Amino acid sequence: MKKIIVLVILCFSLSSITVAAAKQEHGQNPKVSQELFGVFMHELFCKNILDSAREFYKDDTLSVTIKGGVKLFEEKEGRYIVKFIIIPHSKLPGKKGKISGTDTLTFRVDPFLLGSGSRDRNSAVTFLHLKHNNSTRQN
Repeated sequence: MKKIIVLVILCFSLSSITVAAAKQEHGQNPKVSQELFGVFMHELFCKNILDSAREFYKDDTLSVTIKGGVKLFEEKEGRYIVKFIIIPHSKLPGKKGKISGTDTLTFRVDPFLLGSGSRDRNSAVTFLHLKHNNSTRQN
C-alpha cells in the first residue's frame, strides 16, 4: 500500500513540474514572437505595399520604408484588416530623398482565397486606402 501511495505522489509531482515548465517556456519572451510576426508580415506584403504606394503617389520610382509593426484586425466572415505604417521616399529627379511623411496603408485579406484553388494572390489581398499621418507631405 505504501508503494502505491509513493508512486501516486511521485507521478503527481512529475506531472506538475512538467506543466509548470511548459507554462514558463510558452510565455518566456512574447516580444520575440511578435517581432518575428511583424517581419513575416512585412515580407509577405512587401510587393502589395510598394505597388499600392506607387499607384497612390503616381510615382513608379517610389520606394518605401516600413515603420514599426503591423496591426491586424479580424473582420466579418473570416476576413482580416491589415495596417502598415510606411515612409514613402521619392526618387524622381529633383526630388531626391524627399520624404512625404508617414502614411498608413490598409488592406483587406481573405485567407480562404489564398488556398490551393486560388489562381492569383491579388484576389485575396485588396488595397482599401492610404491615410496620411503627418502633414509634412510637400508637392
